Amino acid sequence: MSNPELESDHYDVIVIGTGLSESIAAASLAKSGKSVLHLDPNEYYGGEQASLTLDELINWSNQHASSSSSNSSKYHIRYSSSSTTSLTEELEFNKRRYSLSLFPSILPSRGQLIDTLISSDVSKYVSFRILDSISLYTSTQTEKEESGKFRKVPGSKEEIFKDKSISLIDKRKLMKFLLFTAGEFEQDDLLKGKENQPLIQFLQETFSLSSSLSESIIYAISHCTSPQENTLSALQRTRRYLKSIGRYGNNAFLVGQYGGAGEISQGFCRACAVFGGTYVLGPSASLTSIETTSEGVSIKLPCHPRPVTASHLISSPNHLPSVLIQRNSSSYTNSNQEEQFITAHCVAITKTLPAALRRNTLDPDLKDDNEEIENDDTAVVVFPREGDNVVRCYVNGEGTGSCPPGQYIIYLSTALSKEPSNAKSTSPSEMLKPYLDKITSDSIFESYYISTRLSLTSDIPESSDSIIILKPYAGDELLTEGLDWEAKQGEEAYYKVIGKDGKQFFEKDATEEEELGIDQDDL
Repeated sequence: MSNPELESDHYDVIVIGTGLSESIAAASLAKSGKSVLHLDPNEYYGGEQASLTLDELINWSNQHASSSSSNSSKYHIRYSSSSTTSLTEELEFNKRRYSLSLFPSILPSRGQLIDTLISSDVSKYVSFRILDSISLYTSTQTEKEESGKFRKVPGSKEEIFKDKSISLIDKRKLMKFLLFTAGEFEQDDLLKGKENQPLIQFLQETFSLSSSLSESIIYAISHCTSPQENTLSALQRTRRYLKSIGRYGNNAFLVGQYGGAGEISQGFCRACAVFGGTYVLGPSASLTSIETTSEGVSIKLPCHPRPVTASHLISSPNHLPSVLIQRNSSSYTNSNQEEQFITAHCVAITKTLPAALRRNTLDPDLKDDNEEIENDDTAVVVFPREGDNVVRCYVNGEGTGSCPPGQYIIYLSTALSKEPSNAKSTSPSEMLKPYLDKITSDSIFESYYISTRLSLTSDIPESSDSIIILKPYAGDELLTEGLDWEAKQGEEAYYKVIGKDGKQFFEKDATEEEELGIDQDDL
């Protein structure tokens, strides 16, 4: 911000952080007529969902090379064990041409975020493409070596009937399951008494599905982390994914351009600015003090000579001092309510086409076609691990705008032990490097780190009604569920400020023509 100080000493709402949930809350409140001051102590937009250039990722990694700061509370998202390989001369030259996500995720075509993008008109600022494929990696062990192949999983009815690797009998069983799951199955006799069964048991006993088909459903259609996941919750998530197929294409998921979540966050920040929001980024936005008052909150900023007050403050836990996140002991007496989600991550770059993107590898029937085959540009690959959580891989090519031509971004992640003592002894590179080598043996850059998120069965305790603390996503399905979770948090924060009787979330006051001042008679 070029001005030495803010235009006002008071705002209706102060929002700290430009992550997706914070940006949605800020844009919706500005749209409703509230004055919004939006702060982020980072030099970039996106917060925990940021899309970083290569040099920014390296700087971020250096800040999280060791264990988390002792000043952080257990409610904070914590990063540790971060490392990167050195940059080649070519990478150094192109380092600003990358858009690398701290929150790699795909968007279901039906859900909270897609509805919010449409109702807010922020869909005008961002672009998406259909996810090209979802594959399972199947390994074959011999006495001398381990080998494997990528098996594309059909996602639509048309793809199922074209798939020659599935017998006609199995196709009928699979279609019966998919039709059941796409409907209102909660009261169906097939499910009664089996809601808490492991999903794999339900698939094999109720629908007589083979181990191979069950595995495909569990990991590539239901997107479970483990075959032991509760049947009811897995089916409910699967139903939403199935209903997403066909809305925009033959896949249930969309891929955000230019790094995904960070670009979407910036779209909502643009919308907030259009409706009058004030932005300050960088050190000038770092709070030097924060306290609650009888009328709301009061903060001090380096960019303003006087305290800034507001009726409400919205923030994720990471931007607030621990003292403001007080625990109400009467509400949190059961230690089993807390569960840590510890995840190992890898971000890699390669100049070699990953085998998972080769169409003639995924679709052998295409080999005989005379026409040139266009390879996939985006893919999700799942590596099942017997007795352990899956490793997920998400690949972005140049068509996503996240890397220079001829290169590919590879994201890998897997859930670790929920016991911190066990997770601390795990090196993310040792855990994920073997799977990266299955995707490509020719990476030109690698980065690894561990994230720790705390899940609570109820909301993060808030020290006052004027401070609204957003709850970060904490679960094992971040790839497919994380974006919708953030959108839901943004909407909930909006109603905590406005109230249920106020304006609806992104309520349209006028038609687009009216907003532009175009008379209907002129059309």
